[in-house]
Amino acid sequence: MKYYLLLGLFIIASCNEEKTDWINRTLHEGLVELNYSEKFETYATEEQPENIKRTIQILESSKDYYDKVFDEDLNFAVLFVDNKNWNTYAFTPPPGMPQAYDGNIVLGIEKSVMATRAKQGVENAPNDVKEHLRKIYGEDIDLDLFYRDVLSIHELGHLYQFYRTSNRTQRKWMNELFANLCQVAAAKNIKDESVFDQMDVFQIFMINANQWGNLKFKNLDQFEKYYFDVLKQGRNYAWYQVQFYTMAKELYSKYGDSILVKFREVLIKTDEEKVGRIDNIELNKILIEELGNETMEIIKWKYDS
Repeated sequence: MKYYLLLGLFIIASCNEEKTDWINRTLHEGLVELNYSEKFETYATEEQPENIKRTIQILESSKDYYDKVFDEDLNFAVLFVDNKNWNTYAFTPPPGMPQAYDGNIVLGIEKSVMATRAKQGVENAPNDVKEHLRKIYGEDIDLDLFYRDVLSIHELGHLYQFYRTSNRTQRKWMNELFANLCQVAAAKNIKDESVFDQMDVFQIFMINANQWGNLKFKNLDQFEKYYFDVLKQGRNYAWYQVQFYTMAKELYSKYGDSILVKFREVLIKTDEEKVGRIDNIELNKILIEELGNETMEIIKWKYDS
């Protein structure tokens, strides 16, 4: 079988392979170096951005956890970017939509466009729902606590994959499920218990509010083929992410840290640059063999028909 022949060669060739300095530092041009952390690099479009120290603390705790689970000591940079400069440093709008690439995490600062738009979806919620959201996100329902603070650990999870894989990934849905697994696991293991609540409550609100409207894309093949179109349609992308998040919670509840390690190994082994494109039938066989039937039942997509 082609996959296993190439996999054997890949394991031999890549054993102990390191990316000595994988951070794309051209992205830092024009930014202020903050030196806010001894564990990773920090930059911003402002000299003293407000309300990011907690974000950094969350990332530091998450890095400690990921380093232990994945046996790494990952170097990376975090870029805090305001709305007006977003398109200079991020690969896609809207401002405040967290993202990770080339060893960098790009996050919003204060009152990001992403968080402001999301808050509009809360305005018509029942009073008891809004009161619950205020308990989690503050009196003003500051959703930068979700999009910046919480989702920073989702983006950091991506970097722990990308450090060991090429830029060509076998499936984007696998990347996103892995990052959701990482964020659930980190939130469950760091001391700040409010992080998990801030991760969970808004996504449960989105599920219960069911404000998705008429979604153009719903199956995994569409997610692969039209990824950037899905990304531009914010609600559609959020809908996919909620599905991955729901799976991730169930997987981590059942398997704990071991599922992170196994899933990352699958991503490394199936790196498209190393083994080529694998069709859906063959990929499903590999996932069953590597992860098991019970795991695949949880991952099974419900919206392909």
